[in-house]
Amino acid sequence: MLIDTHAHLDLEEFDQDRDQVIERAKNAGLGVIINPGISVASSQNALILAEKYEIVYAAAGIHPNNAGEALPGDMAIISCLAKNKKVVAVGETGLDFYRDRTPADIQITSFREHLRMAGEADLPVIIHFRKVEKGGIELIGREWFRGLKGVFHCFSGTVDFALELVDMGFCIGFDGPLTYRDSDRVKVAEAVPLERCLIETDSPFLSPQKYRGQRNEPSYVGEVAKKLAEIKGIDEKEVVAVTGRTACVLFGIGT
Repeated sequence: MLIDTHAHLDLEEFDQDRDQVIERAKNAGLGVIINPGISVASSQNALILAEKYEIVYAAAGIHPNNAGEALPGDMAIISCLAKNKKVVAVGETGLDFYRDRTPADIQITSFREHLRMAGEADLPVIIHFRKVEKGGIELIGREWFRGLKGVFHCFSGTVDFALELVDMGFCIGFDGPLTYRDSDRVKVAEAVPLERCLIETDSPFLSPQKYRGQRNEPSYVGEVAKKLAEIKGIDEKEVVAVTGRTACVLFGIGT
């Protein structure tokens, strides 16, 4: 099954044609789209979309860039949302030391709260790590990751870090930048076992090479599958089948 494991359909970029975007995704063969929240309001809207569209599932979380704006009680709301059957993960959460929009201590506290929630709810966690690698794991504390499952989405780190995450039990998410000319993510894709690879768009951002300069959308996830197949030297149908199966097992969809 072709699955986009990370798309922000709740954002305003889709307000004018969301129905058509989802219809194009269906026509492109997608069976599932996972919409992670980036704030309380975003997570609530993601769930509204998941309840409206059969192929859409939600994740509930607060993005590290938004963690500084979180209010007391917001994590309790996220926890409540996570109990809904169409919420299949906790996130998007993590660390972002590139944008520098939220102090590091607030990001760390928020991330730990999400990890604790994921463990208590027995849900996978969707992790955003930007401008931070192994040091981020040590900063949070390895004990916080034990027993958890999830994906490091839009992975931009080194091969060594990717393989360490795989050893820890996590999947690696690949999206549009994998398709860019001279992409630094090709070596990572070569090294990570196909069974631990997920494909995503991060719509409306990070359009694949074929659509660069345009708004990204879930129907373009096939471009990532095609590039991953080229890198692995296998048929695109195998990439779709294996990544789809991995996503279904990880997020508990159809199981």
